[in-house]
Amino acid sequence: MVSADVARARAGVTALFFTNGALFANFAPRFPELKDAFELTAGGYGLIIAAFPLGAIIGGPFAAKFVERFTSAKVAAYGTFLIGIALTLSAILVAIAQGGGAILAVPFAILFALGGATDAIVDVGENAHGLRVQKRYGRSIINSFHASWSLGAMTGGLMAMVATALAVPIGYHIGFAGVLFSLVALIASKYTLPGRDGADQDEPSIHRLSAKNWPVPLVIALLLLLAISGVLVEDIAQSWSTLYMRDYLGASATLAPAAYVCMLAFHFLGRVTGDRFVDQLGAKRTILMGGTLIIVGMSAALLFQNIFVTVIAFAAAGFGAATTVPLAMNAADDVPGLKPGVGLMVVSWLMRLSFLLLPPLLGQAIVATSLLAPIVILPIGGALVIASTVVLEERKPVQD
Repeated sequence: MVSADVARARAGVTALFFTNGALFANFAPRFPELKDAFELTAGGYGLIIAAFPLGAIIGGPFAAKFVERFTSAKVAAYGTFLIGIALTLSAILVAIAQGGGAILAVPFAILFALGGATDAIVDVGENAHGLRVQKRYGRSIINSFHASWSLGAMTGGLMAMVATALAVPIGYHIGFAGVLFSLVALIASKYTLPGRDGADQDEPSIHRLSAKNWPVPLVIALLLLLAISGVLVEDIAQSWSTLYMRDYLGASATLAPAAYVCMLAFHFLGRVTGDRFVDQLGAKRTILMGGTLIIVGMSAALLFQNIFVTVIAFAAAGFGAATTVPLAMNAADDVPGLKPGVGLMVVSWLMRLSFLLLPPLLGQAIVATSLLAPIVILPIGGALVIASTVVLEERKPVQD
């Protein structure tokens, strides 16, 4: 039986994941305004947008230290507050720069990088605390937290669409979102678990996922492979599926985003239902099924190369990839030989590094071949998802 304190902690962590997804998603749809406000070239625009992931790469290695010193709950909540401040100040600079303030691009990039650095630290904090709550819960709930993040991102995107349609100035829009979600995060922190991380490391649970007792570098590499192979589906769908549908398959401008939209919808559905699959089938079988869905779906898209099959294929791949990152994070938090939070920090940081490297690599592959290249890569990613499960170990602790 789950105690009221643990149930409240689950609600608190769910809210923290939601706010983390919603904050950045409010800003992203308004990125085109940066180019005009700071009078940027296409290359300059790309560089200034890269400040956020670059900041995340710089800040990520400090995440475990912050969690150890301040606890995962405080890092997640107060870090979200700081992200809200960084994004609000960034938006104010964009508003001030309208009509010729190119010199403000530098302080914007610095603030944006600080937001990215804090986001990387918050990511580790909220995952670490979510896994603490999961141990107390006695069953898999980590996927539901990531589903809350996805719902927050969709909510933030919708808020941005409405704000843009109503011509709300970017400073007011992001300022409102920053205050709103920062307050939600601070309130949510009141419901989190007390005490320091690691205090309940031996808390018995019905189901526990960890990495095998292999050399740490090998374990980290395989968990990273699992996470990146799953993220490939999201990245390719976001960056290339609409272009592939329009320019390679000849879809109309209205229909071209359908593959991406269906991937998002089924990715969210996969996270909502993921914990039930893990409890019924186990984490390894759930990931094996997910990898198989990615292979079958995207192989069908390669074989038939038509609009309808491609949309269905991305939906299947989105559902299949949904649990890869949450379960990789779960196992990374329990790597034999590492302190709590260290494995989680390393995998999270290296995964963010891949976010910087993957897009240009895919771009070069497309230049050398065609828009079919990302579709060819995805079944390979599904196979790597399956292969990487060798590092996972599921066990049931002995009950006293």
